[in-house]
Amino acid sequence: MSANPQKTSIAGQDYELVTGEVVDVDFSGKDKEKLYTIICKLIGPHGSQAPGNVIQARALDANLKNIPIAGETVLLMKAPTAYNSALANSQEYYYTNPVSVQSSVHHNGLPGITEYLPDKTPGNKSSRENAQDGVSNKAKQRLQVSTTIDPTFPERLDVYPVQPYSGDIILEGRWGQSIRFGSTVDERREYPIKPSWKKGLGDTGNPILVISNGTNPDKKPFNEFVLENTDKDDASMWMTSGQEVKFTPASTYTPSIKDKSVDLFNKNNFSGNQVIIASDRIIFNARKQELIAFAKEGIGLSSEKAISIDAKQVVEMESKKISLGINAISPVLLGDRTIEWLGNLCDTIDKLIEHMTQEKHPTGTGPSGPPINVSDYFMVKSDLKGLRQKLRELPSNLVFLNENPGGASKRDKDAADDRKQNNSTSYTQGTNDQAGDAKPNPDPTFVPQTPEVNLS
Repeated sequence: MSANPQKTSIAGQDYELVTGEVVDVDFSGKDKEKLYTIICKLIGPHGSQAPGNVIQARALDANLKNIPIAGETVLLMKAPTAYNSALANSQEYYYTNPVSVQSSVHHNGLPGITEYLPDKTPGNKSSRENAQDGVSNKAKQRLQVSTTIDPTFPERLDVYPVQPYSGDIILEGRWGQSIRFGSTVDERREYPIKPSWKKGLGDTGNPILVISNGTNPDKKPFNEFVLENTDKDDASMWMTSGQEVKFTPASTYTPSIKDKSVDLFNKNNFSGNQVIIASDRIIFNARKQELIAFAKEGIGLSSEKAISIDAKQVVEMESKKISLGINAISPVLLGDRTIEWLGNLCDTIDKLIEHMTQEKHPTGTGPSGPPINVSDYFMVKSDLKGLRQKLRELPSNLVFLNENPGGASKRDKDAADDRKQNNSTSYTQGTNDQAGDAKPNPDPTFVPQTPEVNLS
């Protein structure tokens, strides 16, 4: 080992870390070989470089990067360049993550740390007495230096670190977002904030993964711990392994969910192996293929206002029973068969009226003539014809149903085929029509018309 604590000797080669104050960051990406480059000033001497020298450095890790801001301090080291070879040992500076001088997840700027006295001679007595290590300002004035952090960096006062627990691995951003690789906590140890998740159906040490974006804590002192919250965070995802998570459903209107016992989440207090996604809005967008949901026990949907389902072609449901209303018991009528029955009823009544207009009764002088109120019968026949014409208005162009689960019966398929052959589209499902485009046939009557009676 080298006598210099900042140096490590390997195979006779000294490797040294040095610190630098970030002055600027290249966000343009113009130089494709030097992405994420920063400009910084050396805080101490490094080889032939003097304190305060301006140098350029690149990110040490190409995959995990913590982009510093102007005013923060980074660790610098020299390492081979892309042009290094056995014949040419070229090197350049690389930087690591910003030094946590303030232990802040938001920023760790200490601007002006590289400002030095313009005159360091012993004759500059008044300045030397009020300076430390050549820094030109007094100790009590260090937060009032003229140098500032990146002026485009919006400082916030509501960003706090999340409460750590034993064994946690936590990734935290600058703006109140975090990823916690945690576990069910043994609460025998006292923590400033107790975890919001409990053991539930699992055990101590079970893993939990919490992704939180935008915590909204009440105002706290600087660097006080906060905790992820399913009800208050702007957006969060909780992946649990048995844990019980405190959670307030956005809708409490669940009569059908309870009636069909699709409510194990309530019975076990939101504990178990689960994924909870919480935000003001949740959007799933399958851009090219399906959006599929499978569930062993049930799928429950609840809303305080409405549940809407739209499809350009068809909305289809299949089950042993479809209930519209909790424990509904009154069956709906099959449209084709109802219209067929009504048409047959019209035929029967029409024949009955026809016979009544031709009634003759024996009398003492011979058979009687037609009923004297035969004109009333003909008016009824005319009304009946109008009712028959209105049968075509009964079927829906929107909603279709089957008698039993498993698809349409042969009888209903044949009836549908007949309508197609007769060019009757008023109750034929058009899968290529958009909602509202289906138009009734000018004369889609499928019930045979009874010939009019010639009264002349």
